[in-house]
Amino acid sequence: MGSAVAAAAFGALMTGAGVSDSPAQAAIAPQERSGAIQSYRIPAGSVASALNVIADENDLHVLYDARLTHGRVTPGLSGKYSVREALGALLAGTGLTYEFSRDGQAVSIVLAQNDAATQNDASGAAALPPIDIGAQTGRKDGAPSGGRAAPGPGDRYTGYNAASAPATLKTDTPLLKTPIAIEVVTRQTMDDQQAISVGDALLSNVSGVTPVANAFDLFKIRGFYNPLGNGYKNGLMEYHLRNLDTTNLQSVEVLKGPAAMLFGRGEPGGIVNLVVKRPLETPYYSVQQQVKSFNGTRTTLDATGPLTQDKAILYRFNGEFYSTDSYRDFVSDRNLFLAPTISIRPFEQFRMNIDFEYQNRTYVDDYAILPAVGGGPANIPISRYLQMPSIMTTMPDHIDRKRIAYDWTWDFAPDWSLTNRLGYYNIGTRNENVTGAGFNATTGVLTRLLNYFPGYTDQSLALNLDLKGKFATGPLEHSILVGYDYFATIMPYYNYYFLNAASSINIYAPSYTQLENPYRSLYYGQAGQKWTGVYGQDMISFLDDTVHVLLGGRYDWTETGSNKVFSSLYAARNSYVNNYAESFSPRVGVVYQPLPWLSLYGNFTQSFGANNGLTNRLIPLAPQKGEQFEGGLKAELLDKRLTLTMAYFDIHKTNIPYTDPTDSSNTLLIGKARSQGFEFDLTGRIDDNWSVIANYTHDDVRTVQGASSYNPLTLSATQLAVAGTKLPASPRNYGNLWVKYDADGQFDGLSLGGGVTVVESSLGDNANSFVLPGYTLVNGMIAYTAKVAGYTVTGQLNVKNIGNVVYYPTSTDRYTIMTGAPRTFLGSLRVEF
Repeated sequence: MGSAVAAAAFGALMTGAGVSDSPAQAAIAPQERSGAIQSYRIPAGSVASALNVIADENDLHVLYDARLTHGRVTPGLSGKYSVREALGALLAGTGLTYEFSRDGQAVSIVLAQNDAATQNDASGAAALPPIDIGAQTGRKDGAPSGGRAAPGPGDRYTGYNAASAPATLKTDTPLLKTPIAIEVVTRQTMDDQQAISVGDALLSNVSGVTPVANAFDLFKIRGFYNPLGNGYKNGLMEYHLRNLDTTNLQSVEVLKGPAAMLFGRGEPGGIVNLVVKRPLETPYYSVQQQVKSFNGTRTTLDATGPLTQDKAILYRFNGEFYSTDSYRDFVSDRNLFLAPTISIRPFEQFRMNIDFEYQNRTYVDDYAILPAVGGGPANIPISRYLQMPSIMTTMPDHIDRKRIAYDWTWDFAPDWSLTNRLGYYNIGTRNENVTGAGFNATTGVLTRLLNYFPGYTDQSLALNLDLKGKFATGPLEHSILVGYDYFATIMPYYNYYFLNAASSINIYAPSYTQLENPYRSLYYGQAGQKWTGVYGQDMISFLDDTVHVLLGGRYDWTETGSNKVFSSLYAARNSYVNNYAESFSPRVGVVYQPLPWLSLYGNFTQSFGANNGLTNRLIPLAPQKGEQFEGGLKAELLDKRLTLTMAYFDIHKTNIPYTDPTDSSNTLLIGKARSQGFEFDLTGRIDDNWSVIANYTHDDVRTVQGASSYNPLTLSATQLAVAGTKLPASPRNYGNLWVKYDADGQFDGLSLGGGVTVVESSLGDNANSFVLPGYTLVNGMIAYTAKVAGYTVTGQLNVKNIGNVVYYPTSTDRYTIMTGAPRTFLGSLRVEF
């Protein structure tokens, strides 16, 4: 049948079928008129190939102009759909659409108009109701109202909902058929909330995610985090992630639970994967100017389009300059970020992306340092700076970051593809780090410790190779993934100076006239790791595509190395200790779909994570292990515009490192910790006007095997982890709600949004000796979009923490408590064309 389709397409081209006003016709079989449902498994690839599959599956004669489909790609399709739904989903975002004749027996494939975000009958009848991809009624800005929508200008109007997460799953399996909890923060969510940092995007939009007080960009997921700041970008690990910005991100994906099967080293709570924007075939340009409280300004640029007439080479450039002060005294931040990307598609079956990033940031450190007094945080103004301004302002922190990465996919046979990814980055760093070392509650004097790093470099290389394919064995449909990955990082020998813990400040009456001297003692050290893994999984579907069984496993070989600081380069080199470990991590999951819009799922997963640290006797720490049981349900509601996920999870993690409170040169391990709870996420569009993001988390995170001997009277000072105590800053209940209204009619272009965050109180340290108070935050947004001289212009104002609540989102111990930002205004003006 495919050859007949190709011949028909060639004939249409030779007879001069019009590109836009003379669309090719396709006869529709009777089952279309009756609304019969067909099962599809169409991989991502060319539109032409996808149309051929539609023809074969439905015994149709599909005629199209080959020039119309050349260079256009589709994300693919998996599941049960009518012909209308299948065509709509496959053509979403391609710049093409379809029209049915009055009698419903013919369909035309045509170029979509700039304002056509729906499929209309050729007769001019009313628009069809939204289908799977959430097609929207057109607005004057071309934006949909908020569900899982066909991409709009610049891929900004993605809605709040996502049907899949291929960058994180490494397959195109719909989330409804996946026995794993995954949440996606879309580009439109980030734009509506003016999320500048990745933390802004994550913390109120995904259940189970909370902040961490650390120099790196860290997030707890289901109660656990990696203190080394490991994260992922386009599926590749990046070490010591910091200063993360949303400028060139298309989405932020959170995979809940142990992810070792796909990603190797990671936390059993989950991972964060950053997905970058990709070039578009249609030229698009956007300039945005933002202003915010505390003298903040941010200018961003987004430009994309073809570099060649045949659109075989595309480009995209994202840039940012950001300058701001802070609600905290002495703190400032200046950031330059440039991110060009090239996409190459020399022929239909091959596509490649090449990404570059450059970041240059200079900032005065604002590491969380605030002591607890009695049973809660010290009652001092949140603007008060308790670090060492004489050093921080004269020698501000500096980061010079360069990254290059590529990924390519070759569809070498129907339903089979090979993908290779590689990423390298180099981060040159100069920074200071001040931590609390003691506090006298009677006098109010805080003793501080300073580590000053005049300069060192992180270098990392990550790569992987994935083979994907689909085939059948009798009644069983298989979707397999086999892969290999490698990661290596090295922080070369660096020197830093150590200031003895003699520097102090009165937190109630600070004096900043004292000149601190960081040049006390010179030390040397080194850290690095290598990670190699092979993995495989098979998603088996049967019983008329209602049952899906996921079987997978991974084997890892790891080598981590580090040392304690030494006063000579020779001693440092000779003290470097390698730690070797290897392990197998299985994953099993089951999905049952009693109804097309509802699935019940369960999984069992294990993870493996090597510890980089050493004891004070230079003995490598034992590796971490994680294990999770999870069960829940997923649903696509209101014609698949709204996605619901409910999950119960029970996670155990062993060998969690923390600093020995009686000897800062030593590292101890918590024997085992447990995170057990329930999550709820509701995301998408209620109707053409209302959109919603709602989530709730109930999580009990505590030590179950800790110190075997301890003195209860000294727990507050020693901070030993004891069985039964809660892990620091682990609220049992917290949730978020964000609602947006997009007006139509005479108020078309107006958007109003509002949100609330509620967090229960939590215990602030290992000894559970003080409490972080609970809090409620209210946020708001108003925006208006209009056409001005042919340009799309959007003015927007966001207000965060409208009630100006004083709150403390997280802590590590009695000296390290993070304060939350007060009321903040953020206005913007965006011009798109």
